[in-house]
Amino acid sequence: MDAKLKNAVCLGENVYSFPPEGGELTFEENGTVLGVKAKENSYIVMDATNLSDFCVSVLWKFWDGNGGPCAESIKMGLLPGLKTRLAMPVSAVLGGELFPRRTPGKLKTVVQGRPVRPERVSRFAVGLDRAPAETKLKIHALYMAEKEPDYPLEGGPLVDCLGQKAGADWPGKTPGPEEMTAYLRAEYEKPLPETAQGCGKYGGSLSKRFEPTGYFALQKDGDKYWLADPEGYAFFSVGPDCVGIGGDCNVNGIAPLCGEMAAGGELGEGFYSWAKANFVRAFGDDWYRAWSGITLRRLREWGANTVACWSDPKFIEYARTPYVHILHGFPKAEKYIFRDFPDVFDPEYAASAARWARQLESRRQDKYMIGYFMCNEPNWAFVDRLDIARMTLESREDFYSKGRLVQLLKDKYGDIAALNAAWETEFASFEGLREGVDKFNAAALADTERLSEEMIREFVRVPALALKETDPRHLNLGMRYAWLSSPILAAGKEYMDVFSFNCYRHDPWDSIENMVKMVDMPVMIGEFHFGALDRGLDATGIQAAASQEDRAKAYRRYIHRCAAHPMCLGAHYFQYADQPYLGRFDGENYQIGLVDVCGRPYEELTAEMSRAHREAYRIRMGEMEVTDEKPAVIESIFY
Repeated sequence: MDAKLKNAVCLGENVYSFPPEGGELTFEENGTVLGVKAKENSYIVMDATNLSDFCVSVLWKFWDGNGGPCAESIKMGLLPGLKTRLAMPVSAVLGGELFPRRTPGKLKTVVQGRPVRPERVSRFAVGLDRAPAETKLKIHALYMAEKEPDYPLEGGPLVDCLGQKAGADWPGKTPGPEEMTAYLRAEYEKPLPETAQGCGKYGGSLSKRFEPTGYFALQKDGDKYWLADPEGYAFFSVGPDCVGIGGDCNVNGIAPLCGEMAAGGELGEGFYSWAKANFVRAFGDDWYRAWSGITLRRLREWGANTVACWSDPKFIEYARTPYVHILHGFPKAEKYIFRDFPDVFDPEYAASAARWARQLESRRQDKYMIGYFMCNEPNWAFVDRLDIARMTLESREDFYSKGRLVQLLKDKYGDIAALNAAWETEFASFEGLREGVDKFNAAALADTERLSEEMIREFVRVPALALKETDPRHLNLGMRYAWLSSPILAAGKEYMDVFSFNCYRHDPWDSIENMVKMVDMPVMIGEFHFGALDRGLDATGIQAAASQEDRAKAYRRYIHRCAAHPMCLGAHYFQYADQPYLGRFDGENYQIGLVDVCGRPYEELTAEMSRAHREAYRIRMGEMEVTDEKPAVIESIFY
């Protein structure tokens, strides 16, 4: 059935075809959802089977009030061939959670767009996102429920005893446990190479040297910024995130899909790592030493000079390789204004920051630590042009931050009559603003934009100063924003040494340029990746390539473009190992690793990775041209 139909009625069982550009079924029923007035504690339930050969992204869309653009869009991942119950809590349209919890069978969920009150929903649609080819979705049932349903699963195992996709074949697939064990043991016998030729102890280039500081430092040479290693050698940071055995699969409620468990492990509630079980099968109790030795040798062979975020602390200690550290948790306040944005003027926020910063105490004299990230992709910043000050003033709840905003408005206007004239309001006093503001004209919105900048600056300033107090030697590498939807999100940058962001593009140059224009300081890319569908996983991740050979071309070009930019200090690849076929803690299951679940590298990619890392210093010093070889790409599958 054609998926482009509009004004559909409640569906019975049907198969719907969607073109590669995606499509939707729209329901417009006078402010109801499937004929029922939406309530915060109700659920939209759909039983569906993805009839495509790869994972798909199911989209739920909601319109606010009098039409106009879609306000809220919620994306859920769906495995191929598995009848799955998707239950969408209506409360999700409020946008309070960016990543709602995973339920059995479903993959990751992400909430995008502007929050909307359930009672204001005027239109609803469900469909599929873009895909590499035509997709088919069988909808068995679609209905409203007053409470969360259960999640039945039908069908047999989707993975084999090694954690690979069952019932499929591809180049490089490991045939079985015996072959895997023989391969890994042979890998363990290979010798550890020395550090890269032309590089010093810490991986910096011997061709360029600054005055040594004894720690990693920021240096400027003409119009170009560099990191300098503790010996003063110029350093461009490259390497993978999540260097660890990893592979933890969220197996809660999905035992029928897991098949025979490796290494004699029993499947219970929680998490299971086929990647770890495979090394245990090959090496027994000595598995960690074997994994560490193999991994360090590979990183050296591939020219990676940095062990990047979320890597195993034991491996970092063993490897004696430069690394970046990401702080655990984040300072807290008694109340939160939106998602993970705390009441930043609450005195508890500063007290919490001081306690939180102490986790750096043990690292203060570690010469191998390049620097630290304060956090990763703040969830509140995913909403385009978020006006956090407006949200604070709209709320009927009292916040310390609201008191601060009211004082700033009093400082600007002097008396309430002047504010009322500008805002076209009728407040009796400034204290009246604390009861909640219902309408904002252009002047009010100009004020809340300025006040939002003050709140974001405080969000950064308080923890940044606490960290420098604890550890004045190491570089503050920033917050790894997903993007900046507005220049005001860069507020507080003066408390960082480097501005970091995650850049999922095939060509990062324009993103670097745009970021530098907003922040006017050196930048570091915390994440990028490329995935494909040709090696046993059914989702590509955020950027896709047509094959492993094209992943390799994409990686080399990306590193070249970063190294060529005078303000870019490095780029870290997300991530070392593939994600599990059945999904990690939140349901991501992307083919983005340098190695697969059996510990076998994607040699097409790692060969070009090694080449790109050898070339990076030559490009940064202007001795080599950036490659013009571009990969073939396909539409990405991610959620």
